Formats: sequence, structure tokens, C-alpha cells
Amino acid sequence: MFYDRQPLKNRQDYKKMLALIGQLSNLFSESDCPYLSYRAHENVFCKFLEAENLARSDCSADAKKDRVGVGLKTWMGNDDQKVAEFGRLKKNYAHLTGIELVKQISEYRNERIRVTKKLHGLDSMIYHVVKRVPGAMQVLEGVFEEIDIDNVELIPEMGNDNNTYFTDGKHKYHFSSSKNTLYMIFDFLEELDTFEVQILDDPYAFLLSTMEEPADVVRRFTEAKVRKPQLCLRLYSVNKHGKFVAEKSGLNQWNASGRPRNPDELYIPYPKVDRDRNPDFFPPRDTPFNLRLPDGTVIPAKVCQQDNKAIMSNPNSLLGKWLLRDVFELPNRKLVTYEMLEKFGVDSVIFTKNADLDYSVEFSDLGTYEQFYGIEE
Repeated sequence: MFYDRQPLKNRQDYKKMLALIGQLSNLFSESDCPYLSYRAHENVFCKFLEAENLARSDCSADAKKDRVGVGLKTWMGNDDQKVAEFGRLKKNYAHLTGIELVKQISEYRNERIRVTKKLHGLDSMIYHVVKRVPGAMQVLEGVFEEIDIDNVELIPEMGNDNNTYFTDGKHKYHFSSSKNTLYMIFDFLEELDTFEVQILDDPYAFLLSTMEEPADVVRRFTEAKVRKPQLCLRLYSVNKHGKFVAEKSGLNQWNASGRPRNPDELYIPYPKVDRDRNPDFFPPRDTPFNLRLPDGTVIPAKVCQQDNKAIMSNPNSLLGKWLLRDVFELPNRKLVTYEMLEKFGVDSVIFTKNADLDYSVEFSDLGTYEQFYGIEE
């Protein structure tokens, strides 16, 4: 398992920090089980086990280390837990029931896992769970794998009109039609560690006592983290009929008229509405910059075309080879459609400016563009 392979000191510090957070549980809850927010868990895991944080990348993994993707979860009580939501795809499965429904949902689930692994260069994935029990926390892990669709069977003695339970012979799942959410029954995890958490009776007094520290010490630990500039761009266009991927531009630039083109040619659309959001975000047209892909690869890129309307790699087939062939696994000269992006669970990108001429890009979940800019759909 992943946890057992981490250095002893890293594991000890990880547990100490989780226990410290758990001590403050009475700030949030009256339960005798320690409280741990999922965001705190993600950050503590990545800091003390030295992993890359993917939690805000809108993919199936929350962290990455040594080509292993990690799904992070924390809960107390019931082991029937949410693993994916598909509300934006409901139009495609609303008419389905029974085995047809769960096979369609399983296909969507598997595509998201596959794309996540390809985007971030992962060889395998695991679940890492912190389960909170009275007075303690447990560390558990288990395999994170695709659903075996060929062996999917309904579990007729479980569920109701709204909840369809099924198994693939390895794991049990259920899909809630009202919540458009897939749940998994985590009865396969291996307990790897457990540690006590002494919940403070009065966390308020404890926090007040920390203010008695010298001002320079407090200031050192409360300095604001400078947020790097970011820009979100769509991989699609919009007209009165809805969202679509243009057939001769953007992700399908290889299909444009005129000169013969490499089947991997594409660009990320950079329309005026987004250029105006932060005119100085990218360097001037045709100025090369480094672009870091989610799997760690660094490629040369630039702003180009008339009116600076495109972000391209250099050569412009380099990004297309990676995205269209390696990640999406599409055959040459296969038109990308918005329906494909829905299936892959990706329809926008977020660029982060790390330094002058150094940028990174994340491929983001459906609806990210609207959420990023507070646009009503």
C-alpha cells in the first residue's frame, strides 16, 4: 500500500497534524468522533507525505506521488460514500433504468478515471481514507480501479426506485437518480494505522492562549499566501443552441481549410472576452513561454494568430499529440465534439502564471468556466 511505503518520520508528522486538528473538534461538532474537513485532510496529506495536490484540478485523484494517484476521503460511520456526480450528463441517461442505467454510469465513471490517469501521468490509483471513530482516527487504503462493466449485475434485494444497487464482482455501488450521484461501499479497505485523538474540552481557551506568543512568531505563521494569477479558458464555443466544439478551429484546427495540416494540430481558444479579463496575463504575441502540463511535461508555447486569439504549443502539433492521442486516445482525424468532452469530464482549462514566461495548465471539470467567473448557465 501507498502509506506503508512513506518514510516513518513523514507518517509520524502526518498523524501528529491530523491529531492536532482533531483536538479542535469542539469548535465544529459535539460528537465524540474527531472532526476533520476534507480540505484540511487534502492539505495535510500533501504537505507531510510530500505529494502533489490535485484536489482543485477537478479530476478523479486528489493527490499524486511517484505516478500513483490518490483518492482522499474522510468520514465517520457509514462506509457507503460518494465517489462521483453526473448531474451535467443527466440528459444522456434520464430515460434509462436498471442494468442499462448502471452500465451507462459505469462508462462515465471509467472514462473519468482513464482521462485522469492520462492527464497526470499515473500508472495506478488508490484510495487513502481517514476514518474517524470515537476518540481516534484510522488510516485505511484500498485499490482505486475502474468498474468491470462486463460483470456488472444488479443487487435486486437492495435499493428502491431512486437508488439502484449493483456490483461488478469486486465492489458494490449504488446510483442515486435524484442526486445524480454514484456511491461506493468501502468494505474492502485495509486498516494500516490508528492513533488516539484527545478532543479538547475548551478549544477556544487553547486558541486564545496561542495569542500570548511573541508578535513576530505569530506574524511568521500568519503571513498571507500570495495567490498566483490564473485565467480560465473554454475548450468549446457557445451559440443559441448551446455548447459545441467548432469543426475547423480550436481542438479541431487540424480540420481547417487551406494548406495540408498535421492531424495533431490544435489550439486553445483565447477569445476577446477572456483576453480583456487580464490583458497582461500572457506575454505578447509570438513570445515563447514554458507551459507545464498536468503530467509534469514542459512544452514551449505562445500566444498567436490574428487578434491573439489562440494559445498554441510550438510546434502546434505537440499539444495535440499529447491531448488528442495520449489523453483522449482518439484516432487521427476524429472530430472532437462537446459530447466527447462531456464523456471525458473536461471542458475548460485553467492557466496559472508561476513566473515570467513560466505557466502551468490544468484541464478542468464541466462547468468550471462558469463557476470560475460566476456566470449563470
